[in-house]
Amino acid sequence: MTARNSILLMVKQSPGITYNSLLGKIASDFGSVNSARASLSRTLKDSVSFGLLKKKDNFYFITDKGNSTISFEMKNKLLMKLNSTMASSKKINELDSIVEQLHNVIERSKNDADLLKAAKNSSTFFISDLDKLNTKTNEKIKHLTYLSKILSKQLTSLKELNFNDSFSLPKEKNSVKKIVLFFSSFNLNEFFVECPESIFELISEKFSVKSKKPSFSMKKESLKNFLEFVFSLKLNEDESVKIYFSFIQIKLMEDIFISGPFNEIKKLR
Repeated sequence: MTARNSILLMVKQSPGITYNSLLGKIASDFGSVNSARASLSRTLKDSVSFGLLKKKDNFYFITDKGNSTISFEMKNKLLMKLNSTMASSKKINELDSIVEQLHNVIERSKNDADLLKAAKNSSTFFISDLDKLNTKTNEKIKHLTYLSKILSKQLTSLKELNFNDSFSLPKEKNSVKKIVLFFSSFNLNEFFVECPESIFELISEKFSVKSKKPSFSMKKESLKNFLEFVFSLKLNEDESVKIYFSFIQIKLMEDIFISGPFNEIKKLR
């Protein structure tokens, strides 16, 4: 939408709007307030001159002509977008957009004779094009249904072969209980930790870690307190604390991301 139509729409939505209010709405679109002021003044002057707006004291109102101009431009924009989408060689991937645009044109045409006339005269596609698109869509649905059945069988096979899976938990007390219980099912005496250098000292001091590197082992009795302590830390987006045991990896970030063999991960579900 052009700058003029944008201003007309603002005035239509806020009858009696002032110059300063309009300036405040458009200022962020310009490099400086002076540039915004110059553009707005020119647009308002031309719009009043062409009878699209009328000014009363310091207030602006849209005229019938201004309303018609906006309506015409919006209709044109709607039809141009639909024509453009239908002309795409990959329109089958834009079905959501096509269905939505067609719905808008059809529903608005029922109550707008001008739009109906414009749509009939300016559309660059035919009903037969939509019919072909619908046929291709049904073919794609059949193909996707076929692939979905195969994928379901493959998923079953991967589970039987014990491929890796993952599971997420929120950082909360109940998750600590789940992880501790999960760890205890392995009958292990320790777990291994990797952490960023930035928080290694905090962990080392809290749990008397003897290692000088941010990768170390801890006794199983420390797991609950360790998790709660890490939960209390404010990690940056690019930071994470990782816990390893058996073939399991637990990544503590914004949430808890747990990965490992399917037969083990399913215990958490």
